[in-house]
Amino acid sequence: MSVSSANGQRPTINARRIAAFIALFAIVALRIEPQLLRLPFIDRTKFDRELAEMADGQWWQYPRFLEGVREHTKPGEKIAIMVPPNKWDEGYSYAYYRGSYFLSGREVLPVITEDDRVHLENLRGADAIAAWHMRGRPRGARVVWEGEGGLLLQH
Repeated sequence: MSVSSANGQRPTINARRIAAFIALFAIVALRIEPQLLRLPFIDRTKFDRELAEMADGQWWQYPRFLEGVREHTKPGEKIAIMVPPNKWDEGYSYAYYRGSYFLSGREVLPVITEDDRVHLENLRGADAIAAWHMRGRPRGARVVWEGEGGLLLQH
């Protein structure tokens, strides 16, 4: 089936239709982020590492610290998390949940809870204490491992 006009001839593409296609193409082309066009041609290992570090923002060392804690602890151990923010919503929750992810297979104990209460019993009941960017250490604790801005302690 062919399309024909009233006089029996095929309709011609007019200037208005051409301008509309050019405008559509320009809109689509200008909305494509140039960085996306480079993705197939870049070194993905470096790019993936940068993206992973960007996810942690100013805490870029923290995941590497947790990896070190994981290497120096055993499955089933109880690990208390100590980090500088002493309020749940000011950063402790991030440290706790990130720790729970990296230390899967271990029981991660919060020292601070959602109501901003300090739970020293979790420090006492822990097999190890992962202290990142903290000054000082609990009395009687010995350093098991040190790296990436933190200490892994045992009492």
